[in-house]
Amino acid sequence: MSTEHFRVTYDGPALESHEMDVRDLAPALLALADACEASGQVLFGAKSKVVVNVKASFKTGSFGVDMTLATNILKSLVGWFSGPDGQALANAATIIGGLGLLGGGVIWAIKRLRGRKIKRIDVRGTKRILLTEDDEEIEIEEYVLLLMQNRSVREHLDRVLSPLDRDGITKVAFGSDQTVESEILKSERPYFVVPASNEELLFSEERVQAFSIVSLAFRDGNKWRMYDGQAVIHVSIEDAEFLARVNQDIEQFTKSDVLICRIRVTQWQTDHGGKAEYAILRVLDHKRGAQQLKLDY
Repeated sequence: MSTEHFRVTYDGPALESHEMDVRDLAPALLALADACEASGQVLFGAKSKVVVNVKASFKTGSFGVDMTLATNILKSLVGWFSGPDGQALANAATIIGGLGLLGGGVIWAIKRLRGRKIKRIDVRGTKRILLTEDDEEIEIEEYVLLLMQNRSVREHLDRVLSPLDRDGITKVAFGSDQTVESEILKSERPYFVVPASNEELLFSEERVQAFSIVSLAFRDGNKWRMYDGQAVIHVSIEDAEFLARVNQDIEQFTKSDVLICRIRVTQWQTDHGGKAEYAILRVLDHKRGAQQLKLDY
């Protein structure tokens, strides 16, 4: 059994008497327990058990509650928790750190995004790079991304912050003892509202792949139709140098040409099922279609 302590504090003019309506507090604390439990299941599998308890001490200043989170990890189902450091990660500290209750984590990432959409996700070792719609890069750990993408975790965290919707409550803070490690202001509350749309980014990865060309699109922004050996797909071209050679007629194409490319594949879950987007990041080689039959002799 692994145990970690943390503190949640609600602040604002309405709490100057150090009293809080139980109808606001109870659902928020229950949601916090649910967020921790959902996070444990995301990171360690459905058999992990998470218990969140309220400690007896209530400290002065605003309205704070001391809590403990205990985990009994029965089985870890996530591959990146294996290895020499796996045992140290598979505990309550990982859940608290992943959520950001003691700084960093999901809370930090959502605040850093400030409501902007994620255009794509790149992989750099164990890190995940969120590229925003205005091309800012935000670096997070892989397990933090897993929690960010989980609707159950996000919905529970949203309810933890629901007291901010009340007049006179202006801040929710998390930390240990007297130290505030993470806080969310009323002005930041909209960033944590779970999007109503069911479209969800599943993953984004880069790989090398070969394509034969079905049809070209010479207008900027239009996608080429390519055959990957199984199906015809629409692919955007992001290799500026290659496009420049095409526009200058340096690159010319014949039937059966094959392009060896580094591509990015992004998959989304939508109301109508999955969808995928393909982008050629760099054309590594252009193999001409055979003009003559090769004879063995």
